[in-house]
This record gives sequence, C-alpha cells and structure tokens, in this order.
Amino acid sequence: MNDRDELIRGKLLDRLTAVSVDARNLVVEVAAGVVTVRGAVPTEDERRRALEALIGAHTLEIFVRPLPPAGSAHQSRHQIDPT
Repeated sequence: MNDRDELIRGKLLDRLTAVSVDARNLVVEVAAGVVTVRGAVPTEDERRRALEALIGAHTLEIFVRPLPPAGSAHQSRHQIDPT
C-alpha cells in the first residue's frame, strides 16, 4: 500500500467511526485507489450506515453483511448480502 492508499484507508476508517460503525470485523484494503471492504457488522442498520459512509471512495467494492442474531442457527435470505 502506498502513501496515498494509506491516506484513503485512514479517511474511510475515520468515516466509519464518525457514524458509529463497529468496524472490528471489517477489513479495509486499498490498492491503487481501489477500495475493498469485507466483513460483518452487528446489525443491518450499521451495514446501511457503513455503506453511506463509504460511498464516494474512488472505486469501491463492498462485501459487508450483518451478523446473524445471537442464537440463530441459520440466516434468512434477507440477512445474506448477495454480493
């Protein structure tokens, strides 16, 4: 990761923090200005806030899903991000 990519990554992490997204289970990678975010957040609301915060990055690939509810043995189709 070059200095510019590291700067972009830092700004995106700051954006996530600013909208109260728990990013502990997210991986934010930047390579040549292309941003890839993978992982899970605790709720669908946090997923929505994360997407809103990350929109506007140069080229963005997002693979973020909400975690299933505690004690759930399966995920419904509504909880699975098809991307």
